[in-house]
Amino acid sequence: MLNFILALFLGWPAILLTLTLTTVGLIRRDFRFLVASAFLSFPFCLALGGFPSVSFPAFCNSFMPLFLFGSGFFMSRNREMLAWLTAIPFYLAMLLLWFAAQASGAVGL
Repeated sequence: MLNFILALFLGWPAILLTLTLTTVGLIRRDFRFLVASAFLSFPFCLALGGFPSVSFPAFCNSFMPLFLFGSGFFMSRNREMLAWLTAIPFYLAMLLLWFAAQASGAVGL
């Protein structure tokens, strides 16, 4: 049971839900989705902060939710382009995580 809960909040389901909420928030121009995705991203971003393939100095995973909070802030101020640009590093970090998992064979389709 504990493994299921950990996989739910720290694994790919949480990452996919966060990416979905972020995309919905950006497309619908609603900052509440972005703030919800930022709160949802805290557990797995903190857990991935020590993952050697993903932690790099420019974008430390522990600070990834701040990009989503910033995106939500810009969206609440009706600055859609800045909101999209602020969300890009989060998408790129999750893409890097996906490629690292694919290279190690941890995720199979």
